[in-house]
Amino acid sequence: MRAFKIQGYVEQDHTLSLQLPEEVPEGPVEVIVLIPERVSKPAHSLNDFLDRLAGLPRQVLSKDEIDHHLERERQSWD
Repeated sequence: MRAFKIQGYVEQDHTLSLQLPEEVPEGPVEVIVLIPERVSKPAHSLNDFLDRLAGLPRQVLSKDEIDHHLERERQSWD
C-alpha cells in the first residue's frame, strides 16, 4: 500500500474534493482525514509555574548530602 499526503479543504457543506497524482490508478481507495488540533491556551504558563515555585520552601543540601543521596539511588538500581 502506498500513501499520498495531499492538503484539502472541507467546505461549509462538509464536502471534500481532492486531485490525486496521475500515477494513482482508478479503483477503490481508503481515505483517512486528519483534523488539526486547535491550539488552546495552556492551563498554566511557565511564569505561573515559576511564581508558584518561588513561594515554596527551599531545602539547600551540601555537596556531601547530595553525593550521599546519589549513592543511595545508584545502589537501589542493583
